[in-house]
Amino acid sequence: MKNRNKINCFAVLFAAAATFAHPGQMMAEQSIETSGIQETTQKSVLKTVTGLITESSGDPIIGATVLVKGTTRGTTTNLDGKYTIQAADGEEIEFRYIGFNTETRAVKKGVSVINLNMVASSVNLDDVVVIGYGQQKKESVVASMNSIGPAELNIANRSLTNSIAGKISGVIAITRTGEPGWDDAQFWIRGVSSYAGGTDPLVLVDGVPRSMSNIDVDEIESFTVLKDAAATAVYGAEGANGVILVTSKRGQSQKTTVNVTAEHGFATPMRLPNLMDSYQYLSLYNEAAWNDKGNPLVGFQSPTSDDILEMYRTGADPDLYPSVDWMDMLKKHTQNSRYTINFRGGGEKVRFFVSGSYYEEDGIYKDNPMKQFDSNVNIKRYNLRSNVDFDLTKTTHMSVDMSGQYFTKTAPISTADDLFNAMTLFPVHVVPMMYSDGTASEHPNADAKWGRANPYNLLNYKGYDKSWSAMIQTKVTLEQQLDFVTKGLSVKGSLSFDALSEQYTNREMSAHSYYATERDADGMLVKKTINEGSALGNPTSGSSGGNKKIYIEASLNYKNSFGKHDVTGMVLYNQKETQYQNKSGLDLLPYRKQSVVARATYGYDNRYMIEGSFGMTGSENFASGHRWGFFPAVGGAWFISHEKFMEDLLPTINKLKLRASYGRTGNDNLASWLGRFPYQASLNENGGGINLGITGAEGGSATNWYGNGIIENAAAAPKLGWEIEDKLNFGLDLGLLNGRVDLSVDYFSNRRHDILLQRQTIPTISGLRNNPMQNFGIVTNKGVDGNIVLKENVGKVNLTFRGNFTYTKNKIVEYDEIAHTYGYQDYTGNSIGQPLLYIAEGLYTPDDFNITRDPVTGAETYQLKAGMPNPNTAVSPGDIKYADLNDDGKIDDYDKTYKNGMHPETPAIVYGFGLNAEYKGFFAGIFFQGTGNTSVNLLSKAANFVPFVNGGRDASSARTEAMNRWRAEDPYNQNVLYPRMHSSEFSYNNRPSTWWYRNGKFIRLKNVEFGYQFNKQQLKKLCMQNLRVYVQGNNLITWDSVKYWDPELGGANSGAKYPISRTWTVGLEVTF
Repeated sequence: MKNRNKINCFAVLFAAAATFAHPGQMMAEQSIETSGIQETTQKSVLKTVTGLITESSGDPIIGATVLVKGTTRGTTTNLDGKYTIQAADGEEIEFRYIGFNTETRAVKKGVSVINLNMVASSVNLDDVVVIGYGQQKKESVVASMNSIGPAELNIANRSLTNSIAGKISGVIAITRTGEPGWDDAQFWIRGVSSYAGGTDPLVLVDGVPRSMSNIDVDEIESFTVLKDAAATAVYGAEGANGVILVTSKRGQSQKTTVNVTAEHGFATPMRLPNLMDSYQYLSLYNEAAWNDKGNPLVGFQSPTSDDILEMYRTGADPDLYPSVDWMDMLKKHTQNSRYTINFRGGGEKVRFFVSGSYYEEDGIYKDNPMKQFDSNVNIKRYNLRSNVDFDLTKTTHMSVDMSGQYFTKTAPISTADDLFNAMTLFPVHVVPMMYSDGTASEHPNADAKWGRANPYNLLNYKGYDKSWSAMIQTKVTLEQQLDFVTKGLSVKGSLSFDALSEQYTNREMSAHSYYATERDADGMLVKKTINEGSALGNPTSGSSGGNKKIYIEASLNYKNSFGKHDVTGMVLYNQKETQYQNKSGLDLLPYRKQSVVARATYGYDNRYMIEGSFGMTGSENFASGHRWGFFPAVGGAWFISHEKFMEDLLPTINKLKLRASYGRTGNDNLASWLGRFPYQASLNENGGGINLGITGAEGGSATNWYGNGIIENAAAAPKLGWEIEDKLNFGLDLGLLNGRVDLSVDYFSNRRHDILLQRQTIPTISGLRNNPMQNFGIVTNKGVDGNIVLKENVGKVNLTFRGNFTYTKNKIVEYDEIAHTYGYQDYTGNSIGQPLLYIAEGLYTPDDFNITRDPVTGAETYQLKAGMPNPNTAVSPGDIKYADLNDDGKIDDYDKTYKNGMHPETPAIVYGFGLNAEYKGFFAGIFFQGTGNTSVNLLSKAANFVPFVNGGRDASSARTEAMNRWRAEDPYNQNVLYPRMHSSEFSYNNRPSTWWYRNGKFIRLKNVEFGYQFNKQQLKKLCMQNLRVYVQGNNLITWDSVKYWDPELGGANSGAKYPISRTWTVGLEVTF
């Protein structure tokens, strides 16, 4: 029976893969046996030692490494967690497994069974972490960095950028749209430090600069964030914004395991704009018109009569008196799916990890009823990865990595922003989505530019766009140990080639649309044609972009220990070349960079560590003589808990470490508008506006004659260089109660200078057509970030709490601006992105006016009382009252201030915390994400939020929030959202002011998970190592002050944006 089970298991475990892996293992076993025979003749007699390796839950650990120290005798635990090995009395056996502390046991005389319960470690990879250009023991790290594993990242998202939000300190990640394929989060490391250049961090996947957006989470081994100069200076002019290292999984010397994951999700839009119905909207317009007439008591004729209002209210004729909720174009539910399979294993000589995955997601648009094409958004992604490691000899190692990705997206030609703008702008009362006879409707004055285009037609009758991209990424690495020269010396080289091709196909059409004016005697609609329409056109195809990237790296490495002294060193060279492609073809000149990197570390007795490093970067983006920059850093650490005077405190304080670093980094991620070679002068051969003198005419008249000619677009700036940032960091690592509490806190102070920008304060008398570029400007950025992990067992319940916090505060120290008359209007001294606003003191009340009333019409005229600031426009009760900051008796641009109590849109505070519990195979987790010190501008696009701004009654819409407004019946009420309604745009109320800003902080129930992991002892009968089923919920509840749309979207067209979705996902993971 036992043998039959084994045969069945091998059949399930994919015979081909098993066959591939086992020859190496068989050779390894043969080598071990031979080694054992040789050692028997030279040393003590070997005996057979057996045992069982388990984790704290009692489940067996499969694939743990068991090795006799100082020999080549080794093995791994089987499906039952059992092992058998040859060892002699007095030898030591070492037990290792990823995620657990390494244990050592001595072989004693008369003992042939050694069982072990391994203790989970808070740090994976035997306390080895990934750092810039290498790995390092965690206890010797002096830099500020954080790592998380796939368990923390395993949230049902397409993009890894969304999975990191709130998960790791120092990272600010914000999602600005929920549209599939475009929903990558914006993210920054320790905030923003430049108001001119790029602020994105450098991202490296397996050591190569690459995007991480579409990596499948099951491919990832670790995710590491490098934050201070000790960690990022080695990246030279690319390290100032921080660095993210994504490391993919690799093979292991173990029997082949096959892991399969299947997930299916159901999504619902979290918040959508709520539109007034036609009756509410037209009634509101009547009120606005009445307000604009001076609140007349008699003789006023409403723009929409009571009879017409009643037709809209009752819905008696929805063709001529429609009431359309344009949000009905959206689905209430949509779906997504993810499937992955990976193989992991290998023998003594070859180890491999192979993974494939598929992801699909639909959008929230309802399908085209004509079925000529799919009007919804749909994305599909296919991923494939293969990482293979070869031990060519005992000292020569090679790895070959390949990954591919194929991505497709189908969407309406109208963009998401166009559609959501139209849905919030287009009036609800003019035409139905389509007429009851099936014909397309359209606004009588159709003009998409001004929001007068039927959103339904934009979605269903404009055409579709299909795009796809194919990407391949390769990397070959060769490492040679040079112990024959000196112990610990090695040389390593790698070459990678990446290629991306993007293609598109689109087909356009337009609706044959009408506007119904009335019904004839037979009750049929009388319609006039608005658009003759066109059929779905022939496909237009082409290339929309792509690139080719070559990266070369070579390094000489040294690592050795001399008693209590640990020394490492590295010298490295790399170069990269990127050639971009657009619709016109490949760029003629590729982008090129070169770098020389060095790092040396010294540690004494695991107590004192010091590290020095530098990066030298050369960029062809700058002029000769200014292309190379030198970026050094130094750091040190004191492991206090390793001191003898701490021995008595170790049960309580098991880890206490102080860290400090200082160094310089750079940023050559220039703003895109600077283009290539910004140091060069550029000419325009057909520049306009040149005064060519005076032309005479009969009668004595004369005029200036302007013509075209050669002009200087940009002046030469040969001394341009990268932005430079000096970073200071102090850190504390603390472990308490035998590892039950793990805390890490860092304080940082960064100073960015030589910010590259276009000068603003050069007088026009200089004759420059465009002001030159210059390294000018200083920003400081200070803050605190930290992580905490708490572990506790309550009976048989294992509890883990994780939390992190980031606070940043930047300040503009130097900015090229003309000195303002009033200091509160200086951008200098404020944070980047701080809004310049009027201070709203509330709404005008009748007490602010001298009021006169027309004896005939009853219309009221309002005259501000003496002493009230002059707004330079006619205002009435209910309009916004602004503060006269300079006390000059009038409201004008000099009354706008940066000192307004609001914050930039990018949050300065982010945090996350969660609790996980395990009990007899059941597991559950809850995680919260939050932000602070951020503001949202409700009026970022006034036409999308304020009624009638877009062009009066028949060209605008209104949200239900507008019911919360000032009304003449309650003229002293200040507790409203909207000021006095006006029948057309009243720009005075729509000025940027504190009235329209809201605290953008929020706390979100980001993730909930619960499930069951089946008993591993029982699973082995089914040829399985692991089986877990689970349910995840994402973006479930949000607490905030914005209310009208998801606060994470920011101002974002005043909420007219593709919404973020709430998702429930059912998943299954099985390992064979």
